[in-house]
Amino acid sequence: MLVRLKTPEAVARAAAAAIVESAFKAIHEHGEFRLVLAGGHTPGATYELLATELREEIDWRRVIFYFGDERCVGPDDPASNYRMAKEALFDPLKLQGGSVRRMAGELAPDAAAADYDAEIRAVIADRQPAFDLTLLGMGGEGHTASLFPGSAALEETTRTIAHVTVPADPPDRLTMTPVALAASRQILFLVTGKEKAKALAKVFGGGDDLPAARVAQLGPSRFLVDAAAASKLPE
Repeated sequence: MLVRLKTPEAVARAAAAAIVESAFKAIHEHGEFRLVLAGGHTPGATYELLATELREEIDWRRVIFYFGDERCVGPDDPASNYRMAKEALFDPLKLQGGSVRRMAGELAPDAAAADYDAEIRAVIADRQPAFDLTLLGMGGEGHTASLFPGSAALEETTRTIAHVTVPADPPDRLTMTPVALAASRQILFLVTGKEKAKALAKVFGGGDDLPAARVAQLGPSRFLVDAAAASKLPE
């Protein structure tokens, strides 16, 4: 499903509203809301809205946060997805304890992947769908999470988390594989910027080889896109 919006700000607001709605439903149904966070630049504005204007709309004591991918850096590194979420969301909400289940990017990558894989396996074994909502972005070449075109992790059928080396900085990453991403009630893609337009047009034009397209086919998915990202799509 594709939802066209005019600006990145409109995408952020629509995403925040979708998170509030999903949280309400999940907490009502099973007492907690399991949310997989996206990294990168795009979701930051959504996290800030949740921590300010919409902070009273969710019972944050009942939210458990996971991460779709992480750079192999320390939690205080400027490149860390955890650090971005911490500054935009966790710190303003004064979240403490075990509600934030981060990937340990500071550890040896294979060990960190194995640790998070064990945790995600336990979550999947506990309940299906394991996650109530998974947030993802998309890169200009069609990558999502840290699943880049041609990545062997796209073919993974057993591990939920993989250590991958990607053509971006920093190259060492931890990422959810399709095994984990398929365990979500809904996947919500946030896509903004004209540099994403070509890849987005390919996703919706039959480019099933792109990681974002392949992940979107794993289950119910929705793309929130701004006018720039949608500029190469047919009207």
